[in-house]
Amino acid sequence: MQLVERREVTTVATQAASNRRRIAPARFQCPVAGCNATFTRRFNLRGHLRSHAEQRPYVCTWAGCGKSFARAHDCKRHETLHCSKAPFLVCDGCSKPFSRSDSLRRHCEMTRSSVAVHIAETMISQGVPKVE
Repeated sequence: MQLVERREVTTVATQAASNRRRIAPARFQCPVAGCNATFTRRFNLRGHLRSHAEQRPYVCTWAGCGKSFARAHDCKRHETLHCSKAPFLVCDGCSKPFSRSDSLRRHCEMTRSSVAVHIAETMISQGVPKVE
């Protein structure tokens, strides 16, 4: 498996939140230089390594979609979006649609759209459900 270097997507805050949620200590660390991701279960590390190797064996079964994923649960969650009745959330900066408020917030933080970050945080605080 050839590993590729990817842009850091896990922030310090995200890593800290992950560590707080853990019951068991993380015993498995990603061997990719600069990644620093840790996992409590070996199969989670395997799925993570597929993302570094750009392996996406799980393909959406929705006709005409063809989107693929490194982890089965990500593919399953994606497939539910095709038949979801949930409203899409739209970035004020670029009009990109999102079905999950946390995805919109992450997008806004990465693109530095402070207005959209505020909207996403407001929606989360008001209990707008995530579609998962």
